[in-house]
This record gives sequence, C-alpha cells and structure tokens, in this order.
Amino acid sequence: MKLAFNCTLVLLVSLTANVASARVSRTEYDARIREARLGNYEPALIMLRQHGAEYPRDLRAAYDHILIASWAKKSDEAIAAYEMLQPAPNRMPADVLSAVAQAYRDTQRWDAALDQYRHGRLRYPRNAAFTVGEIMVLADAGQAEDAIRLGKEQVDKHPGQTDLRLALAYAYKSSGFPYAALQEADQARSLAPQKKYVNREYVESLQHAGIPLAALGVAKQNPGLLNAKEIRNLEADYAAELSRLADLPARQESERFVIADRALAEYDRLIPAWEALGPEARPELLRIRADRLQALHTRMRMQDVVDGYNALLAEGIDVPRYVLNDVAAAYLYLRQPEIAAKLYQQTLDYGSKMDSPGERLANETGLFYSLIESEQFDDSVQVIEQARAEQPTWRRIKGVNMKIPNDLHLYSEQTAALGEFYVDNTPAAQSKLEEMVSLAPGNVGLHVALANVYRGRAQPRKAEKQLKMAEALEPRAVEIEAGQGITAMDLQEWRQANTLALDLAVRFPEEKSTDNLARRWATHNKAELKVTGNRGIASDSPVIGSGDFDIDTVLYSAPLNYNWRVFGGGGYAEGDFEEGKGHYRWLRTGVEWRGRDLTAELEASTNNYGYGTKPGARASVAYDLNDHWQVGGGAAFRSRETPLRALRSDISSNSLGAFVRWRANDFREWTFSLSPSRFSDGNKRLATYISGRERVYTSPKLKADLQLNISASHNSLEDVPYFNPRADLEILPTLNLTHTLYRHYETSWEQNFLLGAGLYAQRGYGSGAIGALGYGMRYHYNNQFDIGGTVIGTSRPYDGVREREVRIMFEMNFRF
Repeated sequence: MKLAFNCTLVLLVSLTANVASARVSRTEYDARIREARLGNYEPALIMLRQHGAEYPRDLRAAYDHILIASWAKKSDEAIAAYEMLQPAPNRMPADVLSAVAQAYRDTQRWDAALDQYRHGRLRYPRNAAFTVGEIMVLADAGQAEDAIRLGKEQVDKHPGQTDLRLALAYAYKSSGFPYAALQEADQARSLAPQKKYVNREYVESLQHAGIPLAALGVAKQNPGLLNAKEIRNLEADYAAELSRLADLPARQESERFVIADRALAEYDRLIPAWEALGPEARPELLRIRADRLQALHTRMRMQDVVDGYNALLAEGIDVPRYVLNDVAAAYLYLRQPEIAAKLYQQTLDYGSKMDSPGERLANETGLFYSLIESEQFDDSVQVIEQARAEQPTWRRIKGVNMKIPNDLHLYSEQTAALGEFYVDNTPAAQSKLEEMVSLAPGNVGLHVALANVYRGRAQPRKAEKQLKMAEALEPRAVEIEAGQGITAMDLQEWRQANTLALDLAVRFPEEKSTDNLARRWATHNKAELKVTGNRGIASDSPVIGSGDFDIDTVLYSAPLNYNWRVFGGGGYAEGDFEEGKGHYRWLRTGVEWRGRDLTAELEASTNNYGYGTKPGARASVAYDLNDHWQVGGGAAFRSRETPLRALRSDISSNSLGAFVRWRANDFREWTFSLSPSRFSDGNKRLATYISGRERVYTSPKLKADLQLNISASHNSLEDVPYFNPRADLEILPTLNLTHTLYRHYETSWEQNFLLGAGLYAQRGYGSGAIGALGYGMRYHYNNQFDIGGTVIGTSRPYDGVREREVRIMFEMNFRF
C-alpha cells in the first residue's frame, strides 16, 4: 500500500508549514516514513504520537499515523488517531479511509466498520475494496443473508472482479456453506491464477470444504504459498480425513480396514518426522497423536487406543474432547466399563454445539451400556430416559412437506427396551420389542434385539425364528450370525454353532460378538468335572441316619464328534443307623448324546454295599417338544436313589421314571414326575413329585421366587428295615431369595436365602408341620468354574416323631 499525496495545493502548503514547525525536520520526517514503509514502524509511530499531541489537526501527519498504525496491526491506535480528527474531513484519501474501516473491523466494532466501508463505497465507487470490506464485515457481524445477497449482487455486476468473488466466498464460508465458498474461490483462481493471495484463499477454501489432499497438492505446486506450520496443518487434516473416511461402510468386508491402515501409515510417517523438529512442530504433533487414536479405534486396535491415551495423559496433555468417546468405547470393549462411563460422561459434560443429534445419542448410548456393565443400573435408567426425551418421534427435512420417522427415536426406544432386559425386567423388554418389531418389521436391529430377549427367557426356538427373519434382510450381518451361533448352542446344534463361529473368526475376528461366541464355543469344548455332596451336621433322620455324608464325582470328556461325551466317576455315602453304620461306594462310566431337542445318557456301574459288589445300569432321556414343553424318562437297575439304610441291609431297588416339564419363560416353570420302583425285598414304591416356581420380584441384584414342592409316595410293604411309610404326602412352599453381591461380566458372587413352611402327612401317624430355613453362597467364574454351598435346617416329623436336622450341601462344576 502507498501513501496518498493527492491533496489540494492549500493542504500541501499547510502541511509543509506544520512540519517545519515540528520537533523534527522535513528530511527526518520523510526518512522515518520511508522506514515505516520498509517495516520499521515504531520510530515513525513515536514521532507521529508526539507530533499529533502538538498538532492534532495536521492532516498529513494524522493520515500517516493512521496508515502506519494499521500496518503495525495496532488497530486501537489507528482508531484513536482517526477520532482525534473529529469531525472527520470531508474527503479522506481512499487508503486512509480503508485503513480506518479495517481497524474498526479488527476491533469487532461492526457498525462503525460498516459506516466507513459504505462511506468509502459512496466516495470511491470504482474502488472495489470498500464493497469487499462491507461484505466481509456483514459476514463477521452475523448478517449472513445480507452478506451473501450483497456479494451475489456485486459478482453478477462485476463477474471479472476477483476480490468480489473471494469476498462472496468468505460470506459463504462464514455461513456454513463450504462448497459454495469453494466454487467462488475456484472462479477467482481461474480469473487470476498467478496471484498468490488468490491461490492462498483457494487452498483455504479446499481445506474448509474438507478436501485437504487437494489443498495440499495446490500448496506444493506453489512453493512459498504456505509456511511450514500451515503445510503441517494440511497434512494433519489429510490424515484426519482418512480417519473419518475409515469409519464409513466399505464396499466389501475385506476392504473395511484399507483406509484405516492408510491413515495409520500416514500417522506413522508424520509422527517421527515432526518429533525430530522439536518445539516448532509440537502443537501439530500433539494434534496428530490425538487424531491417531480415532484411526486406531476404527481399526479395532483398542488396547493401542488406551495405551496412546494414557501416554498423552502421562505427559500432562489434555486430550481433545472429540477423541474421548473413541477412548471410552475402547475401554468398554476391553471390559473396563467404570473408566468408559467416566469418559462418556466427560464427553457429554463438555458438550458441543457441533455435535449432531446422532453423535450425542451415540455418546449417551455408550454411557448407558457402560453404566449397565458396571452395575450402575439406576444411573443407566436416567441416562436412557433423557436420551429418549431428546429424540422426537418425527423429523422434517427442509424442502419436504411431509414429516418422516426419526430413526434416532427408534434406536433410543430399542436401547431403552433392552435396558429393561438388562435390569431383569424381561417381560417388559419382550413386550416393548415385540411391539416395535410389529411396527418396523424391516429393522434388522430390532429382530436381533428381540432374539436376544427370547434367548434370555429360555425360548431359543423363538429366537431362532427372529434371527432367520433378520437374515432374510441382511444375510451376512455380524450380530445376526453371532446370535445364530449362540442360539444354535442353546438348541444343541453343535455343527451349526461351530460353522458360524469359524466363519465369524475369519471374517470379523475383531468384533466383540465374534469374541463372545468364540469364548462360549471354547468353553463348550472343554472337559467338565461335576462334584456334589452333602454332610449332616446335626441330624438323626431314619432315612439317611446321623452323621451322614455323601459325595458324587463325575468327569465328562470334551465333546467327541460334536454330539458325544464319555464320562466316568464315582462316589461314596455313609450314615449311622440304629442297626449299625451303612456304607455305599460306586463307580460308573457311560456315554452321553446331546443333539437338537434330545439329550440321552447310558451308564454302567459297580455298586459296593451290603455284602459285596454288584453291577448296575442306568438310562435316561429328555426330549424338548418346543420352547415350553419337555418330556423325559429313565430306568435304573440297582438305582443309586435307593435309601442308604436299605442298601446297608443288602436291599437294592430298580426304578423307572417319567416327567413332564412346562416352562412358560424365565419367570414360571412347573414339573410333574412319576417314579415307580421295585425293591429286592419285594416292596413296591410309587413316588410322585410336583414342583413349581413363580418369580414374584425381580431387580438387577435381587430376585424372589415362590416355589411349591409337593411329593407323595405309596409303598406295598411296611415291615422293612428302612423308612417306608405306607403312604405319605409332603407339601412345602418356600420363598427363595437370590442376592447378587458382586458381578463383573461372567464372574459373580451370590447369596441365597430359603424360608419354607409346610405340611407332612403320614398314614397311621397323622400330620405335622414342616419348617425349613437355609442360607447359601455361590461363586461363578468366567463360565468355567462355579462353586456353591448351602446350609439348611429342617424340622419335620417321621413316624410321628419330630426330627430336626442341619446339613450342608456342596456343589462344584469345573471346565478345563
């Protein structure tokens, strides 16, 4: 910019006189002005401040002061020098007027800036700088529509004016129309391809439009257009763009990580190079280290995400908010939900007006699942209810008259319905999801969610049907296939489960659902050890004696050819009776077959009791008619259910059995069984048993079940050396409470309470009350080991005499 010396002759004479009377000579004055033109502003400004204090109406000195202050980016000083001239001269030079307007703009005094630019447009109509300035100030002041209107109007009048097109591009950019801005910048570049500032604006428009690779290409074609820092920012933008693109669906499964790998390769190239630059590149280096976490998240390298995040924290670096949700998701993936919940909450607390409704709902959903998995159920309900309230049922698209369903509302409702399932309110979850599926039958996610609920309610066939419906809509979806694999295991479709697990392991080894299916399949393929036992602490029962003890151990092999397992085991029982101590030892071996709808066992045994060792055998079968009905039966030669007191007297029994089980769902179940047996002493016993369970209360950590047990028996003989009532009836309702003390995924620790009161009636001895009180604990670890013990105290009559007993029962299952 050059100083203007186009004043009138009278003004020139006045200026000369004023300068001559100033503290500096005319020669020195001109020298300092020339220095200012070369970039050494301060000597001239010191001179002009002193001169202005003595001669405030010296127009030449005032104009020089305004211009040099504006060159020095001292907008407040330029405005002060201008306002010293008030009232302003009638005809200020164009460059001085432009400098004043720019100073007002720089200090965000929009109205004053607009006044100066509009005054300049009237005074100098051929000078486009004032129109350009007005457009840009309108945009700065938030008057976007006026800025765009004026810009379009001027561009239409002067299509060849480069600066007007750049001003319109600025207005579009400020208004959130990056592609319209890019179009105007591109037009300006075509008009003046050699102008450096035009190319610079074009590069910035490309960058603002999210096309950093093209911007980087133009910058490299024009050396010196951008400085090193600006080039680094463009390179960081390009890597970030790759990270964003990597999160979009790929054309093929095999290509889903191609872009993510390109992004990570770019980060691996940039990080060491910028580390070598030291403090100069540190801001950009920190940015790409944070951005890299997003690419790692997309690549499903979750441990690397966490490690990178912790490395930044260790250096005292504040990790940007836009990365926190990816870090939170990584912690959730790695089963550290407590940390994930804090990070999701931090992301939501920071808030951002730039977040789309979908982004906010994704963070709320992540927080919801983190709270669920960290057992913070009350907080999770509040989160999902707030998320539901934020999502309207319908939404409108600009230019479309009719309203359309809001997919985010549907997703929030689906998540809320699953929330009912996770807090064990399974009937409500089933009801809500069934309604949603009926309203949106083409939604794959709803079918999968409903299948999960059916499976959780012990209805695998209904789950299978839902997943088949989903498969017709999206045949190769990961969640569908993983759900089908787990459902196949519930249905004992082992080959199908194996095929699905192998397929997912090849196609999507990184997915959590693949891992869940793989872990369950791996557990299924282990050997299994079962141990049960009980010990009478204080008892004198005529059935089992006093000081009684028994233990049974059986080891199942890993599955053979999918459906078969061989097993072997043994046990021991003892008890003291009036006639002496009884002992019973047994060994057994056999095979088990498990397939869809059918489970069967065949066993041979040796039994040592009484006066020697005798062979025995057992067969059992259970058949599922559907999700609700199961029938089964069994037969035993020298049954292990023979009372120990009878065995002590060398009396054995053979038995048959049949049962029918009806299971409505996870809340209700009833079983009826009939078991005739024949003792070796000629006694014939017929026993019937009815049991029912009804869930009366459920919450995430406490469940209450009412259970009813009714048993009756009839014997053909009375005078036998073991407890053998002619006929008896026992009715015992109990309240069973299960309280979860600790739970973390597949590991849990529970305590159980039992309280029962009922009636026992025996022919020939009348009836009496039964009371039972019990307490137990059970520990489950990773679906591979569980162990439990229960202490039960009982008071009941036998042969009209009340007996009291306290016993401890023990059970362990171990897969290895």
